[in-house]
Amino acid sequence: MASLQIKLLTSLAKDIKSGQKDRAKAVTTLQSAKILTKSENLAGHYSNLKKVIVSK
Repeated sequence: MASLQIKLLTSLAKDIKSGQKDRAKAVTTLQSAKILTKSENLAGHYSNLKKVIVSK
């Protein structure tokens, strides 16, 4: 991953962690970043995140 992508993902994670937990907003944000697909699956490049994400 490029350095800029890492910084953006880190910033996104901090924002999500510090803010109110709103699943819909988080899903929308991750979809706009092309991390999640419209069917809420991880996009190809991010499939290794399955190891650390807890699903509903």
